[in-house]
Amino acid sequence: MEINLTELETARHHFLTPAAGTNFGHAASVCLESQGHALIVDMTGEGQYLKTYATTRYDVDDQMKRTWGDEEYTTEQGAYGVAFLVASKEMNVKAIQKSRKKTGIDYWLGTENSFLFQNKVRLEVSGIRNGTSQQLEQRFVTKMKQSERSDGTGLPALVVIVEFSNPKVRTGLRNIP
Repeated sequence: MEINLTELETARHHFLTPAAGTNFGHAASVCLESQGHALIVDMTGEGQYLKTYATTRYDVDDQMKRTWGDEEYTTEQGAYGVAFLVASKEMNVKAIQKSRKKTGIDYWLGTENSFLFQNKVRLEVSGIRNGTSQQLEQRFVTKMKQSERSDGTGLPALVVIVEFSNPKVRTGLRNIP
């Protein structure tokens, strides 16, 4: 399956601003480039979605590197971009809005640019710039547990952990009706 980080500039995968989408795509591209990956790299899907995602990134220049100098923040923002693309392709949902703090999730996903909680999915995301399989799995378990805070909604939760050095996308679903 193909995912293209440059598509985050459009409303194809989210209902956020085009500038936000571009930022997520740039951040993910910087993460991938910093780990020595080519413009197209295979990201291995683990967990819920066992696919290989042929991922196209932006060509990273010095200006992008200077913009995204904070490694932790960049990794988090880049992981959002990858997660939006995976959710869009696998579940046919888009990012609708950022969630509030302490809800246990990062974003609300759905099929319409609506604030009504119909056809929505909770999304919890984390990124690891350069980690081991054990770190990836540990983070996944932590984030699955964290997403329980918003179980009262009765809506499904998608957890996505992105590891950029040995590109992987670890996914899991909770509360599926």
